Amino acid sequence: MTDTPPTTQDRHITHAAKVIVVGEAGVGKTSLIVRFCKGFFNPEYISTIGVTFFIHEIKVGDKVLKLQIWDTAGQEQFGPLRKRYYLGAKGAVLVYDKSSSHTQLDHWIQEIKEGAGDIPIILVGNKADLAEAISYEFGQQFATTHGLSFLEASAKTGTGTTEIFTLLAPQIIEYIDKTSKGY
Repeated sequence: MTDTPPTTQDRHITHAAKVIVVGEAGVGKTSLIVRFCKGFFNPEYISTIGVTFFIHEIKVGDKVLKLQIWDTAGQEQFGPLRKRYYLGAKGAVLVYDKSSSHTQLDHWIQEIKEGAGDIPIILVGNKADLAEAISYEFGQQFATTHGLSFLEASAKTGTGTTEIFTLLAPQIIEYIDKTSKGY
C-alpha cells in the first residue's frame, strides 16, 4: 500500500468513500488530516467550526480509493450539526490525546454508530510525541475491547499519520464491497 497519489495513468478510481474524523475539540484532528493530505504541520490551527473536508487518493493493491475526509468540529455545541455529516460515511477515525478526551471515547463510538452505522473505525492516540501522552497500552486495550483498529500518531512529527489511512483504506474497500453486494 502507498499513500502517494497514483500517477495519471493509474488514476482509475475503483472506490470512493467519505471518512469522518471525530473526537473532542483540540485533540488534533485537523492537524492529522493536513499532515496526511498536505504534508505539513501548523501549530497555529484554530478550532474547526462545523465541518471542512479534504480529498486524497490512496492506492490499495490494484485499487484506487478516493477519500473525502471530513474534519468535524469536536465542540459539544456542534453535536446536532455534526451528526448530519455522518450520513453516508464508509469509515471513521476517532482521535483522542493526552487530555481527558479519552474519557469520552464511548460517547464518540455511539455517535458514529448512530449516525453512520457499523462502519470501520480506527482509534488514534494523537500527540504521541508528548511525554504526558496516554499510554499505548490504554489505546490498545480500549481498541481491542471495542473491536477497533488502533494506532498512535503525532501530527507534529508526522509519525503514524500515513499509517492511519493506509490501515483504514482496505477496511473501507472491504466494507464497500460487502455492503454493495447486500451481505
